[in-house]
Amino acid sequence: MKQLIAAFSLMFLIISATVLASQSNVKFAQLDTNKDGQISLLEAKQNDALLKQFTDLDENNDELLSEQEFSKFKI
Repeated sequence: MKQLIAAFSLMFLIISATVLASQSNVKFAQLDTNKDGQISLLEAKQNDALLKQFTDLDENNDELLSEQEFSKFKI
């Protein structure tokens, strides 16, 4: 019984992580309107929450968010 519960818990965690990762990828792709693999300040203006966090997320201060920088975005 314990093995069944452990297996179910592990399966739930894997599915949850997959769903969250895919939602992040979709969101990034939606905001990257010119499909250059980065989100510019102009593109970020589509999302008020992202715009408020943009400066903090832009670690290298190039006024572009990479997918890695965007992954730290908290809704």
